[in-house]
Amino acid sequence: MPIVEVPGAQLSYDVAGDPASPAILFVHAGVATRAMWDPQFDDLARDHYVIRYDTRGYGESPGEDIEFADRHDLIAVLDALEVDRATFVGCSRGGRIALDAALDEPDRVTGLVTIGSTPGGQDQDGATELELQMLAQMEAAASAGDVETLIHIEIAYWDIGPSRDIDDVDPAFLRRAIELNVGAAHWDFAGLDQPLDPPAVSRLHEITAPALVVVGELDVTESKLGYELLIEGLPDAEGLRFADSAHLPSVERAEQFTSDLRAWLAAHSL
Repeated sequence: MPIVEVPGAQLSYDVAGDPASPAILFVHAGVATRAMWDPQFDDLARDHYVIRYDTRGYGESPGEDIEFADRHDLIAVLDALEVDRATFVGCSRGGRIALDAALDEPDRVTGLVTIGSTPGGQDQDGATELELQMLAQMEAAASAGDVETLIHIEIAYWDIGPSRDIDDVDPAFLRRAIELNVGAAHWDFAGLDQPLDPPAVSRLHEITAPALVVVGELDVTESKLGYELLIEGLPDAEGLRFADSAHLPSVERAEQFTSDLRAWLAAHSL
């Protein structure tokens, strides 16, 4: 298993495709590992150089209890692979990391795709009463060290979405969501990410690369508000909404998402 050594951590990664082809770097969600990108990774490797990694403290990337910056880790992966520029594709917190890296190192990004993401510094107001209840339940389970309950609530909140019941989703997707969440195994990680200052929410206009902003219509309010902020704030942004998905349309609707991503990449010669 290849790794990139960074101060205080080892970042596990995968690559596929021709290094001479346009590069794409995938950054996973907080309820998953790099394995969430299996469908896109395999498909896009036909004509791109694809890279994915487990972020520090997740999956197969152990990290120490130190201060660090996720955006610096992303660039470290590119540096280790001698990739000058890439399209960044990030889901949820992975999209936030990609946004921060694009602001920190604008010459390294050719295109930007976010899925259910919020920019750093976004106001967290607006959650529904049910969402607030579920967030409180997650916090209580985390404080008690009750990982089993935490996983159950996280999947209900993020993967299924507060407006759906477990019977509303495909059993195969539910099994995959559980696998990805359990595999993340980030609950004991105590490293402290150093946020971008000033935060991305006030600097979106600086990102001039073409952007595709994706959200599931069944996602939580926070993500839908983030979608609106990104569409309005990124100078060259297009929106894509999935009516039948929550936080992980690239997993739940993998075939359609991959097709849409390919079309957008082709339209921008990426």
